[in-house]
Amino acid sequence: MQLDAARALLLALLLTLINGPALAGDGKVSGGGLARTIECNQNMAHKLELDERLRRASETPPSQRRARWSPRFLWN
Repeated sequence: MQLDAARALLLALLLTLINGPALAGDGKVSGGGLARTIECNQNMAHKLELDERLRRASETPPSQRRARWSPRFLWN
């Protein structure tokens, strides 16, 4: 998964907001929040890649080549 600078900064900001009070010693550690954030980012990246592949596949016409049978299965 590649992150550009803006998304990395947004992720760092969200992680700081979620875990900032715990790191400062005021509050409980929210490891579950961090795990959910990472899982959500991975799911979004996977869905975006799948969407991109499906979009590319729909733009290309089907192949005009006919499937050829192996000579083993042809009657001579």
